[in-house]
Amino acid sequence: MTVFRICFIIRLFLKYLGWGDVFRRWFLPCWVVGAAASFALPVVPHWLFWLAAFAVFAVFARRFAFAGLMLCVLAGAAYGVFRTEAALSSQWRAEAVSGVPLTVEVADMPRSDGRRVQFAAKAVDSGGRTFDLLLSDYKRREWAVGSRWRITARVHPVVGELNLRGLNREAWALSNGIGGAGTVGADRVLLHGGSGWGIAVWRSRISRNWQQADADGGLSDGIGLMRALSVGEQSALRPELWQAFRPLGLTHLVSISGLHVTMVAVMFAWLAKRLLACSPRLPARPRVWVLAAGCAGALFYALLAGFSVPTQRSVLMLAAFAWAWRRGRLSAWATWWQALAAVLLFDPLAVLGVGTWLSFGLVAALIWACSGRLHEGKRQTAVRGQWAASVLSLVLLGYLFASLPLISPLVNAVAIPWFSWVLTPLALLGSVVPFAPLQQLGAFLAEYTLRFLVWLADVSPEFAVAAAPLPLLVLAVCAALLLLLPRGLGLRPWAVLLLAGFVFYRSPGVPENEVAVTVWDAGQGLSVSVQTANHHLLFDTGTASAAQTGIVPSLNAAGVRRLDKLVLSHHDSDHDGGFRAVRNIPAGGIYAGQPEFYEGARHCAEQRWQWDGVDFEFLRPSERKNIDDNGKSCVLRVVAGGAALLVTGDLDTKGEESLVGKYGGNLYSQVLVLGHHGSNTSSSGVFLNAVSPEYAVASSGYANAYKHPTEAVQNRVRAHGIKLLRTDLSGALQFGLGRGGVKAQRLRGYKFYWQKKPFE
Repeated sequence: MTVFRICFIIRLFLKYLGWGDVFRRWFLPCWVVGAAASFALPVVPHWLFWLAAFAVFAVFARRFAFAGLMLCVLAGAAYGVFRTEAALSSQWRAEAVSGVPLTVEVADMPRSDGRRVQFAAKAVDSGGRTFDLLLSDYKRREWAVGSRWRITARVHPVVGELNLRGLNREAWALSNGIGGAGTVGADRVLLHGGSGWGIAVWRSRISRNWQQADADGGLSDGIGLMRALSVGEQSALRPELWQAFRPLGLTHLVSISGLHVTMVAVMFAWLAKRLLACSPRLPARPRVWVLAAGCAGALFYALLAGFSVPTQRSVLMLAAFAWAWRRGRLSAWATWWQALAAVLLFDPLAVLGVGTWLSFGLVAALIWACSGRLHEGKRQTAVRGQWAASVLSLVLLGYLFASLPLISPLVNAVAIPWFSWVLTPLALLGSVVPFAPLQQLGAFLAEYTLRFLVWLADVSPEFAVAAAPLPLLVLAVCAALLLLLPRGLGLRPWAVLLLAGFVFYRSPGVPENEVAVTVWDAGQGLSVSVQTANHHLLFDTGTASAAQTGIVPSLNAAGVRRLDKLVLSHHDSDHDGGFRAVRNIPAGGIYAGQPEFYEGARHCAEQRWQWDGVDFEFLRPSERKNIDDNGKSCVLRVVAGGAALLVTGDLDTKGEESLVGKYGGNLYSQVLVLGHHGSNTSSSGVFLNAVSPEYAVASSGYANAYKHPTEAVQNRVRAHGIKLLRTDLSGALQFGLGRGGVKAQRLRGYKFYWQKKPFE
């Protein structure tokens, strides 16, 4: 059944109920609310519940308006659940399996981050089932777009980290149509070359043309930006550049999104309007031609950028707006609801995309702020639009990312026109017309734009926003809406106070003589934060990716604005890779097992100190010669009210034996973070006997290639009567240590029905 048939049936049903006017006014908002709210369900109700609910509301719908509205909400929720369940059924369900034979076709341009080559692929398994997979090749071989291969791969569902804030990989994969992830094995057989025609092949050729325009490599970053803006090749930009965009709030200008598609559509519509004005004979309906040109431009740009799921939604949104404006009878709000309903009808999984709500939220803020101001000029409208976007972003960015780039409104006011009307048109023109001087001009402007932004990012401050409770979040949204009204209903001072309360909110602190420990979900890495009443310590940072996408936002959301100590156990990327990202949080001191790798760091030599009635101690194994990096790991023990925590980094069994020989029973701790993520090289039986913990925590990535924690370590832990907790299954874990003993819990307890993690 097509979407049009569904709409037709719904309209006939509502007409039967006598809801002609209600359909136009209330059906779409209620249906959208239902579709969006369906993703908050913890479980999917039984089909009998749906049937009974539909029957009850349908009986009372003709007499009670509320029942009719609830029927619309229920219809939206049922549709959202139905489409989501269908998407979940097409995902890779099994646990990670080694050596799965697959036939794959490279569906998009591969991207490289220096460690691996990653590409999207259409895969067919031995049973004939098809999957959309994201594959990684750590041998960094070439994978031509459109080529077909017979490979073996280790495939698993997309399950990411689960922290207080940060990227939710499950939601990202589901909203982008990715059914699984995998690692390509060593053997591969070519079935078909990558020559031919198609969007992906066309984009690949455009990317190569851009690279050839920079013969001497002096404009490599500028060429990378042109490739990112034209064909959506985000891997063409160095990670350092992405890091610079964050404190400026400019990431949305580089990642092709609704903003880019909209700006290209506006540019095409403006060109069409100018051409029609110069034409000696106007068509009968010039508005239709202008809107059609805008939609055609949006579609062209979306295809050039790979026609990803987010760009598909952007094109659909613009088409819905254009359709409403063509009719010219609907209000701005009715048009907005129609566009949002069209996007969710086409793809309800758009609810899980942050970009969807940022795009529609900012448009809604603009409509709300400009309502009742019909006589303002274009300049006043532009200023008001920027003001509306800034006020609403205060709440959205603070809640979603736990950080506010303080100079972002000023930078965006200049950067958006520059990117939209100069760099992006040059990128498009240089892609369609590969004229070397034109491409070099675009690359030159892009290169020096990036250099200026990198400099500006180094001096730009960010403000951490703690995770506010839901009532305060709702009040902050209401306060933002009040500020955008013409007169603010006389409540603007109160609105300002509410927004200030949201921005400066701090979660309840830790009592004296107690400590709160959080083992963050750092993937195949380690990061542990320790908080007392007035001090914060961070032990390791995880990988660079984990720090940027999860740990730093979570620290911000936890209200950590300053680290009194940063401990880097040793110089391995899964322990100190996020140092560059975390160091932006002012640290009182840096201690490391290998201090020579960090400027101003001190060695974590044997020492003791006390914070707020809590004892801290660095332990050191007996001196050994010719030890590797793991053997140099810092060891930290924290004691609060008789309850203790022990973290050993990647210390090996020989180091553990040395600790046992030196400290003996003084190693006793209720919580032990297993060494080396649960590897066989750590957590010996002798060491477990000496520590005798109640809880053993394995910080490891889901379906990691090392199979941490290993079966041997798991069996060893269980044999000692220790409860094993794993971040790969539970997400981030939190412990409270004090006179009452130890309290252990998952940091995020609520689970949506479409989530796999936490598994327990």
